[in-house]
Amino acid sequence: MPERRKKRGPMIDFLLIGLIISLTTIILVIILSKDDFKFQKISASDETNSDSITSNLSTESSAFPGIRIVTDVSNDKRTPFAIHYPETDNKAFNEAVLQYITDSKENYLSSMKKNKDKEAMGELNISLDTFPYQKHYYSFVLTKMLYTGGANPEISTKTFFINHETGKLISIETLLNNDENNLSALATYVRKDLQQNPKLKEKLFKDDVIKSTEPKWSNFHRFAIVDNSLQFYFDDYEIASGAAGPQTVKLPLSLINPLLASEFQIAMAKPTKPIITGDPNKKRIALTFDDGPHPKVTEQILNTLDKYNAKATFFMLGSRVQYYPDIARDVLARGHEIGNHSWNHPVLTKLSLEAAVNEYASTTGVIEKAINQTPTVFRPPYGATNDTINAQIPIPVVLWSIDTLDWKHRNAQQLLPHVKNNLHNNAIVLMHDIHQSTADGLDAVLAYLQGQGYEFVTVSEILPYRQK
Repeated sequence: MPERRKKRGPMIDFLLIGLIISLTTIILVIILSKDDFKFQKISASDETNSDSITSNLSTESSAFPGIRIVTDVSNDKRTPFAIHYPETDNKAFNEAVLQYITDSKENYLSSMKKNKDKEAMGELNISLDTFPYQKHYYSFVLTKMLYTGGANPEISTKTFFINHETGKLISIETLLNNDENNLSALATYVRKDLQQNPKLKEKLFKDDVIKSTEPKWSNFHRFAIVDNSLQFYFDDYEIASGAAGPQTVKLPLSLINPLLASEFQIAMAKPTKPIITGDPNKKRIALTFDDGPHPKVTEQILNTLDKYNAKATFFMLGSRVQYYPDIARDVLARGHEIGNHSWNHPVLTKLSLEAAVNEYASTTGVIEKAINQTPTVFRPPYGATNDTINAQIPIPVVLWSIDTLDWKHRNAQQLLPHVKNNLHNNAIVLMHDIHQSTADGLDAVLAYLQGQGYEFVTVSEILPYRQK
């Protein structure tokens, strides 16, 4: 008997070991199958939950000192996204940017989760443009393209303007020196730019444009300084139909420079003395003509000026340039200077500041469209202006020193006596190129002045001497 038990021992051990291995294998298969099933259930039910979406997050240095670019990308089949945003060493700025990014991503994923069409694919793309300004500032423009279903994606813009040395965010209030008069003038420029854009003529929502350009700080928080312009951003459908897309208004810094707080202003070029030969004190005179252009009178005056090789300055009304742009171009082509004389000749000091600035801005726009350059000098109608208005005009404001009263006497024979009786060196002579009598009397004026040894120059050439 002991010998038989000895022979059975190994067989029983072998069977037991085999049974244990088999049971262990079966148990492991069952456990793994259950886990796999559980994983599949979670992925199917929570496929748009941010916890189950994996993304590749990376941070790289950039060409801009102190600025790093963060990239967050997911290739999830249903909810892909690609996001780029700036990061600095300033905690407060980083938190502000990250809050916008986080909200955008969570809203996107939440919208896709609620989408009843589980086969629908979405997309979130946030691109970044960086624009340095002067030595201490950066503008960051984040453009978001969001698609969660429907015909077209939604496009919107978020901007940040910072002092990169301090990390401080700069608001539109700070940019405009917290001055509501500056805001009012700026609002006028932006509104006019939109209303006069021929590409938007049939696409603007007129009431929304008025509402979105009211002089309220909240209307102008999306801005950036890009190259030589202050830009404002309007989202899809905010002020125009979908066919127009998002809109950007670009205002030249030279135009709105007086509205900016001093630390943001650009250095305006100061008039320089013209290059002249001989005695700088030689006789010089600037002839100026207001209220044109006129289809007949202006052309006659131009021909008389050509006869004496005389240059002059024409202060034009925007309301007339829009009808006679070809004459404005002819004035420029013949070597004369073109100035801004308001849109329709009101007394500016009787208008609101917004309306007064609008007179200047609208005229500048139509002159630039006609001659492909901006007017170089401004003359207020009737000479009526004040320091507040002048502060909003980015070019020299010019009056006159000799008034020929041609608008009053309308007599060709009286033009020369008025010049003779008030003549002096570096004079600025006021005339009008809308009166036939002025055109008829001009030849005698030019002949006399030339005989007295006067050189005919533009206002801008006279200004450095008159400003001594």
